[in-house]
Amino acid sequence: MRSHRSVLSVLGVLCLVAACSSDRDGTSTTATQPSTTQPSTTVPATTVPVVTDPGTTVPATTEPATTVPAGLEQPAIWPAADVVFTTPEEAAADFVTVALGVPATLGEFRQGDSRSGEIEVLLAPEGGTGEPVFRSLLLMRQLGPDNGWFVLASINEFATISVPESGSTVPAAPINVEGVARGFEATIVLEAFVAGSDTLLDQQVFMAGNFDSAEPYLEAIDLTDAAPGDIVVLLVRGSVGLETDPGEFSAIPVVIEG
Repeated sequence: MRSHRSVLSVLGVLCLVAACSSDRDGTSTTATQPSTTQPSTTVPATTVPVVTDPGTTVPATTEPATTVPAGLEQPAIWPAADVVFTTPEEAAADFVTVALGVPATLGEFRQGDSRSGEIEVLLAPEGGTGEPVFRSLLLMRQLGPDNGWFVLASINEFATISVPESGSTVPAAPINVEGVARGFEATIVLEAFVAGSDTLLDQQVFMAGNFDSAEPYLEAIDLTDAAPGDIVVLLVRGSVGLETDPGEFSAIPVVIEG
């Protein structure tokens, strides 16, 4: 696990997904189909065995990460646009293990329309008994000419990003991020990295709500090192103090102008 990820936890944000089904309270939404896939060159990725029963830890390997080329119908936070995962579980597991730096414990894939769905990220119970703890909901969709699976965003109502909007264009410069969040001893972590890469562009640690309530925050994060056209992931999570716990988190994509 990467040392700069070891104290993190985050929650809730916008749902960019073009289609995602059930929420944890039993509600569901359906989004319209994205626009026609634009052609691009893709590089097949090595698939990884994945078990999707709830509460099962899922192994995954790091895929090569590159600056995202044009070709996807919409921005996605994981993987890079030229990486192809053939199942949603593989894409979800790779995001959790590489971007969050913790073991991937996933719920079952819940189908939305024929090209989309959602997967819960869970914290396995201590000792292997009891119910797993919900950490975030990954919104999944098939994109690109090879119909690879991508994570469009992740959402949790206790860790959100309301500004900037998901999928919006931003400068390669310091920008303000707003939302609500909560964490252990009110500690919150905000990170920025290029989609498909585990190298941070910037990380900010600040205070917001404690575990009893999520509180508003306004924090600047520096995107100066991003290149024009990069898809950058903004990820917020509440600190939990446990190296194997992703914490409550949310993540959205933004696109660097130019």
